[in-house]
Amino acid sequence: MDGRALVVVGLVVLAGCSIVADGGEPEGPAETLTPAPVPTTAPTDTAAPSPLPPGVTTGGTVSPSALASAHVREVTGRSYVWAERRRTLTATGDGNWTEARNRTRTVRLEDGDTYRWSRSRRVVWTGLTLGYQPALDRYSDGDTRYVREQDVDGPLYRARPATNDSQIVALVAANRVQSYLSLRNVSVSVGRTDGQRRYWVESRGGGVVDGEYAGNYSVGAVVTPEGFVRRLSVTYTTERRGTPTRIEYEFAYRQVGSVTVSPPDWLSEARAALGEGNRSAATARLATPRRPG
Repeated sequence: MDGRALVVVGLVVLAGCSIVADGGEPEGPAETLTPAPVPTTAPTDTAAPSPLPPGVTTGGTVSPSALASAHVREVTGRSYVWAERRRTLTATGDGNWTEARNRTRTVRLEDGDTYRWSRSRRVVWTGLTLGYQPALDRYSDGDTRYVREQDVDGPLYRARPATNDSQIVALVAANRVQSYLSLRNVSVSVGRTDGQRRYWVESRGGGVVDGEYAGNYSVGAVVTPEGFVRRLSVTYTTERRGTPTRIEYEFAYRQVGSVTVSPPDWLSEARAALGEGNRSAATARLATPRRPG
């Protein structure tokens, strides 16, 4: 539901974000909020814009769909690094958790058709058994989009004409915002980072998330006044096939407006494997040498 109760609370200081981008190094320091006045009354000029982010109103409600739409508008046309991670942990029976899956994805976007997109190897449920999707790396130089899949048979390369994929990334993030902030008992704090106003929107409790019941639910988001969700973090517990399961999800934007994309190390290998023909519609596999038996 879009309409949610909103409680204005005190300052929240954020812990460092644990997401790292390609190369395993953080893309910059995590934002820390410092105190600022919380707007609690509507402006006297009704035509003036609200000081709160879109979807977060002075009337005491928050609309995840309005916030998600504003997020798409704000990120469109910008360069940035966007990284997300989803961890699945299962209960061990002694009160501890063990990691079952850890999926990551990082996008370095210079503009719509110049980017690098990396995804870790994924475990997927087919409905009958567990399957695997290979690690995936995409690089687009504005003319050609190269794709590298890494599996047990060696890397598989593909090339296609470059397309503007910036909207896809924006919509993925917006979908996460709408899914994870669609709970009751939402609260908001306000602060500043580098002199810029930021809002910390959070919720705790339980409910249905991604089609399953979520207990011990906790979600927090750092949002600009314009609705740019700079960071989102979620944790909850559920039960899958009789096993207690803990889900941890997070995304973060870094280097907004200052990203330059460099070609990956494997680009020359990909071009050699694809040959000198029509690389805009080619597929080739570079076999991994096997040891003699």
